[in-house]
Amino acid sequence: MGQQTYLKVPFVWEEPKPLIEVPRRLTFEPVKAMRDNPLIKIVARVMASSMDESHQRKISESSPDKAAEKFLNLASDGFEYQDDWWQFGINEDDDIVGFVLPVIFTGCAKEGKEEGSIYDIGVLPEYRGHGFANDLLSQGTLTLQQVGVWRVFCDTSVNNVRMISAFKRLGYRQYSEPWERPI
Repeated sequence: MGQQTYLKVPFVWEEPKPLIEVPRRLTFEPVKAMRDNPLIKIVARVMASSMDESHQRKISESSPDKAAEKFLNLASDGFEYQDDWWQFGINEDDDIVGFVLPVIFTGCAKEGKEEGSIYDIGVLPEYRGHGFANDLLSQGTLTLQQVGVWRVFCDTSVNNVRMISAFKRLGYRQYSEPWERPI
């Protein structure tokens, strides 16, 4: 039996560009700075309600918490990041509404600059539909701009219309036609 695949739409943010402006509706806190670090629980909740087929597959194979923990542990395979890059977006009521996890691709430097990506991004179900994905993506992109990247390369499931719209609104360019990726 062949490996299952799904279609992802690739997007790219190419530098140099002025530093992106991050809306001020959310404050951002490094994940590690939060007491009782809730990242696994937050990512598990996002994965359980995600439109991304790879997230759905991961949680179908084990509990959402175990799937999220395994997924987060894989971030060190082929990527580099500093702990303070991974951030929660927090609203004015001090509620976490989502997260953004920017990373650098290992071994993809060009002219002294790195190639970045958003390893994952998510908005908790109860906060969806308010444009918070734009805020989170802006913050992740700004983090990578400040690190010094030559581009940010990301992709999302063809079914994730809201994320596709967020990439386009922020100025990411669709890199190519959708491509098949293993689940």
